[in-house]
Amino acid sequence: MKKKSKKKFSLTRLFEKLSPRKRYVISSLLFLFVAAILLTWFLEYRYFANDMYLDWDFVFGRPRVFLYNVLLLYLVLLSLWAILGRPAIVVGLIWISEIIVGYIHINKVATRAYPLLPEDFQLAGAANSLTKFIDVWPLVRLILACVIVVIITTIFIWKAEKRLCLRNPKTSKEFNKRHLIGFRAILLTLSVLGFMNATEFVRNNNGERYEEIPLLKSTFIAWNQNWNYKDNGFIVGFLYNLQKIKMTEPEDYSEEYITNINQRYNAIAESKNESRINPADEDVSIVVILNESFFDPSIEWQNRSFEDYYQHTGGEIMPNLRKIQSKYPSGYMYSIDYGGGTANVEYETLTGLSNYWLNTVPYTAIIPKLNSVPSIASAMKDDGYDTSAIHPFNGGMYKRNISLEKEGFDTFVTEIEMDYTEHDGASEYINDQSAYRQTIDMLKASDNNQVIALITMQNHTPYHDWIYEKRDYKVTNKDIGEETRGHIETYYQSLHNSDKYLGEFIDSLEKMDKKVAVLYFGDHSAGLFDIVNENEDKKVRDLTRLTPYFVYTNYETDYKTTNLPTTTPNCMVNSMFDTLNWQKNPRYYLVGDVCAEQPILAATYFDGNDFIETETLRKYRLLIYDLMGGHSYWKE
Repeated sequence: MKKKSKKKFSLTRLFEKLSPRKRYVISSLLFLFVAAILLTWFLEYRYFANDMYLDWDFVFGRPRVFLYNVLLLYLVLLSLWAILGRPAIVVGLIWISEIIVGYIHINKVATRAYPLLPEDFQLAGAANSLTKFIDVWPLVRLILACVIVVIITTIFIWKAEKRLCLRNPKTSKEFNKRHLIGFRAILLTLSVLGFMNATEFVRNNNGERYEEIPLLKSTFIAWNQNWNYKDNGFIVGFLYNLQKIKMTEPEDYSEEYITNINQRYNAIAESKNESRINPADEDVSIVVILNESFFDPSIEWQNRSFEDYYQHTGGEIMPNLRKIQSKYPSGYMYSIDYGGGTANVEYETLTGLSNYWLNTVPYTAIIPKLNSVPSIASAMKDDGYDTSAIHPFNGGMYKRNISLEKEGFDTFVTEIEMDYTEHDGASEYINDQSAYRQTIDMLKASDNNQVIALITMQNHTPYHDWIYEKRDYKVTNKDIGEETRGHIETYYQSLHNSDKYLGEFIDSLEKMDKKVAVLYFGDHSAGLFDIVNENEDKKVRDLTRLTPYFVYTNYETDYKTTNLPTTTPNCMVNSMFDTLNWQKNPRYYLVGDVCAEQPILAATYFDGNDFIETETLRKYRLLIYDLMGGHSYWKE
């Protein structure tokens, strides 16, 4: 008697026993998962401008991040499948979308050196504005690629869709009316909810300059979206930039309150401006210069001296600054950051609004989502001023290309548009001399009154000891390592060169017929001084927080003071207006009251202690909320 042979377990046989509808569902789920992997790989390939090496380095070098991007795309594919019911068509549509997005991104990087951002689609006339990133001639290749995808999809549907069980066994008409409607509704709901839940920490991040993400073993980088996209993938990078910081509405915020303080300060402005000078009537152009990491190593403050902790040979590092300080109103700015945070200092200076309560990076987290933000540019435009900004670096850094426009700057000159691009030694940055020459040329190019904001780059980190062949200032401390010593000496040499170019800039202004007023300041010191920055004495730590600032004019004027107050960036433009006895708009009169009561508004200055909120500070806090996260009841 023959023994019955046992049938081996087979997934294929088990799959064939399933109903056609179940085979369709399982096949579609697997097909879309494989497609999500390939499409994510293809999207990164396009992001890296078709560089296979960089693409594979991302896939295998950051597998957790890559798989997270795959998951997100898979959820998108599932939701589209629930709507369209045809997996092959869904994949074809996403593939074409990636080709188009990749094409726009590559062209934008080629022309502007930063990636495609959600804000690019939010600009007025989005489709028209995006054409500036498109090179017309390769457009034919784009269209051809899309046609090829359509052909491949059509052939796949014709030859393989039914064989792979990717077609619903019922007709499309019956499918839409009766079959799998419940499944599709559940799938759509779960995939959308899954996507929203999986991306919640991306879309609602804190907006900090750096934010560690343990789940991905990665970091969100607010200030540099090229790095952010490269490290976290195109999908995550794009979603990160969809963030809108949720600001909790203060209990005492209301339209009536904001309108009342607006009317109060309008009346103050109308009264006080009668005895003040209108700079427009005097034909005075204004230049606001943020000099990157411009710091005074000889600073003494609160009976503490920086040179007690860091000694050097070579004599005075900044002789030109010293001459200016002896002739023109000058003081020290208490920086809200140490060793970084340029954009936050820039934001406070140009807008007069403090970041103390926001505690984020407004340039990347808030301003791009707003219609406009009041600033010195928008204020002076009302008096007919032309407004320009210059930054000798990538214009997309900190999203300046977007935020400065929202602040009222009509022209933005970056390293791409600059006529002067000299470097010192082996530095990777355009030097201050080139930045000043560009500024002088812009001042001479128009007879109109101008506001120019210059954000320099020369003194920016890194400070490699091989940048300069000769370093004139030798650090003599015995308690610091050789590497740190070399970095500080390089930094000092850069400061000395920057000071020399400052002297040349002032000399050029002295020879101009055009009246020019300059607000000049350093945004923060370099992050090199651990001995001071980690000292137990707060007064010593504050030495690395203070940078020089001054107000200069190339014409005779009666300065109201020559000793400018030590203050945070939000007060400096107001200090310039008061020093020159210029008329101010109502907002700056409120800022003036704030700065009189609380000239330094920085968390590190309070050192964990609370300050008493006066009625003036309350008005200021609510104004900032109104303009940055509220309903904009305040009217300029």
